[in-house]
Formats: sequence, structure tokens, C-alpha cells
Amino acid sequence: WMIANGGLNLVTADGKLHTDDPAVKQACVKALVSLATPFKQGYVPPGCVNWNDADDNNAFHSKLMVMDFDGTISTEVALLSMGRKDDFEDVLTHGLPLSNDGKELPSQVALFGPVIPKGAKNVEVAKEFVKYMIQPKVLNEYLKGGLGRWALPIPEMVKSDPFWLKDDPHRSAYIEQSVIKPTVPIYEAYNPAIAQVGSEHVFMTAIFDYLNNGIAPEPAIDKAFKRAEEIFAKYPIQQA
Repeated sequence: WMIANGGLNLVTADGKLHTDDPAVKQACVKALVSLATPFKQGYVPPGCVNWNDADDNNAFHSKLMVMDFDGTISTEVALLSMGRKDDFEDVLTHGLPLSNDGKELPSQVALFGPVIPKGAKNVEVAKEFVKYMIQPKVLNEYLKGGLGRWALPIPEMVKSDPFWLKDDPHRSAYIEQSVIKPTVPIYEAYNPAIAQVGSEHVFMTAIFDYLNNGIAPEPAIDKAFKRAEEIFAKYPIQQA
């Protein structure tokens, strides 16, 4: 929502926070209002304030809402595992809409990688296993085994394997968005401070302040920005 409203540069590749940018502030205020309004108007299940990570899927499967904004196709894949093939075929998976100024929005993408713990007993074996798993063909088959819930980050391979772009409309839309069309890294790639901002629910607190504490959108964002600045001050990024 923030990016759609012109706030892509909240955190830039140099690791800096740009809460002093008027365009970023305006984007955050607009995002707050646009996210909170459907809740205030009764279009979002009121229990969502207590949801865990899987409850958006559960609510969608229970038909408490008609749309779910998700980072993977776990919502759709789960319908198959539940034996609900008709629902799976009735659901539409769609990429991001255009931004408010009519431009194509980049998708924020996160990559996951293996970790060998310090002090592990079989480090060399672990390294060999990792080397094996990250081979493109092996990784491709591994991710296909998960029904494509996680995208294969290799454009040439997804274009040549029908599994990714031809065999299933949900998966095709997901791969088009996350691999073929424009993407940007999640902000954690630029500075770990944003992870603490997320874990403290800084911007969610701003929405809560607006919904429940009578604070107007702009002061709510100012409060969130102040806390974000305090956190980022602890994580200075050295420039090469």
C-alpha cells in the first residue's frame, strides 16, 4: 500500500531511512487510511486484530472475506490439500494492480537460504548438501514438490518448464509477479533495523492508534516515524 502511494523509498539501498521525505510521509498516511477504512466500514472480519500468520488463509477458506493479499500461493495450495478442488478452480489469483499513477508496481521479494549453525558436527557434509540443493535442476524439482508455493528465482528455468507458467493459473500469476515482472528487495535486505520495526509492530500500532485511540492519521504516522528513527539509529550502515 505504501509503495502504491509513492513510498518506495522509505528505506533505500544505502540502508538509510527516509522519514524526512514528504512523499514517503504522504504515502504512509494514505496507506494507513486505505488499510484502516475497510476495517472501519465492516468489510474486514473484526477478529483480524488477533490473527496469527495463517488466519488470513483460514478466513478466506471459511469465506469470511472475498480477497486475501498473500506473499505466496499457500492460500490456493491449501485448498487442494483440503480436497476442495471446486473451490481451487473457482478462486482467481491476480498480480498487483497498477499504482495510483497508473504505473506497474514492483513486487517486494524475499529470498530464503540455508544456514549451517556454528559448532555443527558435520559442517563439510552440510556444505556438500547445500551445494547439491542449490543446483538449478535440483532446486527446481524440490520447489515443484511443494506445488510451487515458493517461487523458483531463475527466470530462464521458469520460462522453460511448463509447470511454472502453463500448468496452473494460480501458479502462473504468482510466478509472473514474483519472477518475470519488476521486483525490489524487501527492506530487510538494506538494513536489519526494519526487521525490529516490524517485530515491534510500529506501523501496525499507528493503524491501531487511528482506529481505537482517536489519533488522526498524520500524527499517528509521526509517532511511528519517531520510533522507527530511534531504531534505525542503532543500526548505522557503513558505506564502501
